[in-house]
Amino acid sequence: MAAISGGRRGAPSTGASHACLLSRIFSIAVVSVTVTALFSLTGSSLSAPSPHVRIHVPSAFFGIHDGSGQSYAHLDVGSVRLWDAGVSWKDVETTPGTYSWSRLDSLVSAAQQHGAEVTFVIAMTPSFYAASPTQPPTDLAHYADYLRALMTHYRDFNGSRGIDAYQVWNEGNISTFWTGTPHQLAELTRIADQVRDEVDPGAVVLAPSFAVRLPYQLRFMADYEEQRVGGKPVWRYVDANAPSLYPKATYGLRIGEPEDGMRLLARVRSLLAHAGVPAGMPLWASEVNYGVASSPDGPVAATPISDRHQVANIMRTYLLGAARGLARLFWYRYDWNVIASVGGTLGNTLLTVPGDWDRITPAGRAFDTVQRWLDGRLVGRHGKRPCARDRRGTYTCVVVYAGGTRRIMWNPRHAVRVGVSGAAYREDAVGVRSRISRRGATIRVSYEPVMVVSR
Repeated sequence: MAAISGGRRGAPSTGASHACLLSRIFSIAVVSVTVTALFSLTGSSLSAPSPHVRIHVPSAFFGIHDGSGQSYAHLDVGSVRLWDAGVSWKDVETTPGTYSWSRLDSLVSAAQQHGAEVTFVIAMTPSFYAASPTQPPTDLAHYADYLRALMTHYRDFNGSRGIDAYQVWNEGNISTFWTGTPHQLAELTRIADQVRDEVDPGAVVLAPSFAVRLPYQLRFMADYEEQRVGGKPVWRYVDANAPSLYPKATYGLRIGEPEDGMRLLARVRSLLAHAGVPAGMPLWASEVNYGVASSPDGPVAATPISDRHQVANIMRTYLLGAARGLARLFWYRYDWNVIASVGGTLGNTLLTVPGDWDRITPAGRAFDTVQRWLDGRLVGRHGKRPCARDRRGTYTCVVVYAGGTRRIMWNPRHAVRVGVSGAAYREDAVGVRSRISRRGATIRVSYEPVMVVSR
């Protein structure tokens, strides 16, 4: 949690295995194709063939944080990021060279049993290696030794891969987690890559996560991205970048929302391009939630929002994240508890009732609904990216699937009427369906996404 106050390399050392690896982690494939039989809601075909952007959204895109292992019984989880789960470096390595695997084993086993990919964060140095958990070890060889033990243990675990991706550190520009320098963080990145090549070439190495909503956070991330280690830019040692996309809690009089998170993503892409990172390098979102407030005095409870706004946050986040080409998006989190000292949770959008993780909220049900709505191919017409916004501020996502075409619409600012002539039925964000039978019909569209289907 934020304490918010093409190719991977020029010449991969393990050859074809890394080409296959990149193909797997960048499985939201964006390609230009010619489509001749795509129909609008009115039923009329496009007048002429034209290029479209099509995105297949894999199940691993739909990620969460869960330290309870209970999410799989209730939600369709494609991937999990293990952080704030009692398995940091200092939790696992209890004395030098001695590792307590039991808790991590149980979390990895639960993910395996339900087909969820595991991303593991290597962070928080044990006290016998550094004066503070936020510092790198005095001898960087200890980081390599720990990572070597991890990868050896989980490259073949219960008969298959246990951990799919290793992230170098958590939020390296937040002093709660890191007080070293950007260059030291880059050195750890090279070590992670070297150990991966030696022990488990099929694993993914993720760059450290970074908070990106404040200017100083972007400056630190830019400094890291411009580091050179061993004569190479640091990006050559990672398979993907993975920022945290928490927007500010408020923007003037309105609360932060998914579209603000996508503006942060655009800033990240610009920053990476300036640092020379190839445009084709995959981007993951390490953490996302809303209402997370900044305070120099410590944690602050998020201001509660309605169930409907929470549902809208979930659906718009995953719709826009897929449309903007994110390869993974990890929701923070499944298993909230109320923090007694602040009287609430740090985020305002909850998948379960805090402390009672078998009780799924409407937002939790929306996590499954949006996956169903995105089943098929997300399409952007005439070379435009999917989920385009019109002049009235209405977003429209087009999904082509075997049974027809879905259009998913919302307007974050206004309630508008949208024509849906030719559509068979509509479905709201909580799964309630109603038929559309009248030609020339319109529906009301507001901040909560609605989906209409044409056959």
